[in-house]
Amino acid sequence: MTGPLAALLATIAIVAPPATQSQPLALIHRSEPLASKGDAEAAARMLRQSPFKFRIQYVGPDNPLTAELLSKAALFVQPGGEVDTETAKRDFAKEIPLVHKFVADGGRYLGICAGGFVAGKEGYDVFPGKVGSYVGSPDSEAEDDDDYAIPIVWRDGKKRTVDFQDGNYFKIPRGTPGVTVMATYTNGLIAAAVATKGRGKAAFIGPHFESAPDDAAEGSGTNLDLGFELLDVLMR
Repeated sequence: MTGPLAALLATIAIVAPPATQSQPLALIHRSEPLASKGDAEAAARMLRQSPFKFRIQYVGPDNPLTAELLSKAALFVQPGGEVDTETAKRDFAKEIPLVHKFVADGGRYLGICAGGFVAGKEGYDVFPGKVGSYVGSPDSEAEDDDDYAIPIVWRDGKKRTVDFQDGNYFKIPRGTPGVTVMATYTNGLIAAAVATKGRGKAAFIGPHFESAPDDAAEGSGTNLDLGFELLDVLMR
């Protein structure tokens, strides 16, 4: 085709927006007190604002987690809450086998604060190593379960001040393959990391990168960029 009509069609083809793919789905556990409403919603805000622009669906008592739901999801999130590693296998009895298979088959897991405590063998068993409480660890910047603004060392070597409340660390055996350490506490313990699990990946964050300024400890600032960088490593 030649002439004015061909030129017009060519112009339309150039300026037409490209087709967009649907946004990835993130399932966030929300079930008091194991996965608190406030922490679940803070995680949702971070995921929506991230470059991945996740769609969010909450799972819990009113919308139980199922294999069918997970088959449509890219990410499962266990947010902050009140968990006990000694009872986690019982508390998450319905979710553990589903999430474990989801990650092993290629899905992604993100555990934030309490969600990190149950990422290892005490719970979902998708993250390597042994979990521990940063509070009470040698030279810890946090003395108890109050909200603190504490320094961490990001993987670029720069210190950042983050919101922290009774979070965890992992001791990962030396030489464990597929581990990317994202941040350490100032005492050298791992504060955030991503690791492979089967065909999938899992991540934990001890502090709260997702906290909004009005909810965070005074002086901790905004750290969504750290969460976005970790998500990039986790999802790619």
